[in-house]
Amino acid sequence: MNFIIELIFKVLITNLIGLYFRYFFFKLIGYEKSLDYLSGNKDSNGGLSQGFFNGLIGVIIFALISVLIAYIVFSNSVPN
Repeated sequence: MNFIIELIFKVLITNLIGLYFRYFFFKLIGYEKSLDYLSGNKDSNGGLSQGFFNGLIGVIIFALISVLIAYIVFSNSVPN
């Protein structure tokens, strides 16, 4: 069970959603960062790890996507 939870939170949310959302966001605003830097493989300046930011952004985006999917699914099932 711990393996599944770790797989969901670490791989799916942190490394996939959080990392790539931050990468595309920085690319969109013209402040390009490499995936190595954003994943924490390079030295990061400051006390907080890049993994923390990836996890935080990943959880926020995952929650927003979940709410959006729930809204789309259940919005038509409520009678007017």
